[in-house]
Amino acid sequence: MTPGSPGTRPVQQETLLAWLQSGGNAREVARRLHIHPQTARYRPRQLQLLFGDALHEPDARFELEIALRAERLLGPAEEA
Repeated sequence: MTPGSPGTRPVQQETLLAWLQSGGNAREVARRLHIHPQTARYRPRQLQLLFGDALHEPDARFELEIALRAERLLGPAEEA
């Protein structure tokens, strides 16, 4: 599966939210997601391919976190 493919989307969303909430700390991401620390370092590199510099911009990170939290609470939006 490639970054951004529908099959990887839930894992990417979960990883991105954990990464945002932990301030990018791989050990904390690994602890939150119950994954190996090396995996927690690999996944954000894949997210960097999707989001580019947005992951380093505070406003973009805030918007991403709000969207991910909303989806977690409300469920995924239905595609038309």
